[in-house]
Amino acid sequence: MREILILVNKFGKKKRTLVSKIQKYLEGKARVSLARFPDILIKAERGKIEIKIGEKDIKDFSLVYLRKVGVDFFPIARTLGFALNYLKIPFFDNVFGQPGSVGDKLTSQIRLATAGLPVIPLVYCSRDKLLEKQEFIISNLGLPLVAKHCEFHRGKGVFLIKKKEDFLRVLKTNSEGQFFFQKYCPSEKEYRILVLGDKARVWEAKIPTRVGEFRSNVCLGAKEEFYKISSLPRLMANIAVKAAKALNIQIAGVDLLKEKNTGKIWLLEVNRGPGFTYDEKISPEIKELANFLLRQLKKDA
Repeated sequence: MREILILVNKFGKKKRTLVSKIQKYLEGKARVSLARFPDILIKAERGKIEIKIGEKDIKDFSLVYLRKVGVDFFPIARTLGFALNYLKIPFFDNVFGQPGSVGDKLTSQIRLATAGLPVIPLVYCSRDKLLEKQEFIISNLGLPLVAKHCEFHRGKGVFLIKKKEDFLRVLKTNSEGQFFFQKYCPSEKEYRILVLGDKARVWEAKIPTRVGEFRSNVCLGAKEEFYKISSLPRLMANIAVKAAKALNIQIAGVDLLKEKNTGKIWLLEVNRGPGFTYDEKISPEIKELANFLLRQLKKDA
């Protein structure tokens, strides 16, 4: 028998009554289930999405109704919409799966994964279920692993979890918002590629200067080294351009990581409105941006 899933932000008498009344009309034709957004668990990597609702796979359902979302779970509903589109599972309302703004970090990662780009494997679960699911997260990603706040930027809200006790520390440090978790890939070097339109125009390395710091954000003290764009490896250029296109960003700062020992290139994130280095003796970013804007003017004239 085909199954329908109704998702809500929290259980309540009216919601349960709605499900029971719908079930009465569909008896013998379909089964209706009620679940909460906090019960969602997502695994994602390049070209692969898995979603669990409690113990059930989302693919067990033939139709999903995002009924009551609430402010806290709106970003997760949007993420879920993109994933359901990828899995070809019909859902309502379709607005949640429509391309729009970049969204939060988790939504962006799901969009990049479904575009077949090399995102680092991740697991998402609601903070309400985090301590319950920490063994599952560790079994899938190993230790150490990286925790990332879904909404923070510039290195804020990014933590290295070395042992189980660190999960609780992360929750206490950040009393609000949701996290997702990624496999820790030791970095040989991190890069920022400036994509303008459909071309990679500037590339640089971001090198941490603080002892013990695994984040390579300039605002956290990382130094920059700019290279000739002609020396940018084709693989890295292709990943950067495809990533910007996947999120429909025309002026994008794409962060890549070259993994130590393996040399594998991972896509970290795509930044809309990336920060620039204004010292033109060091960086060609402003010149390239100006030329890009001028080309657009000529194109539109």
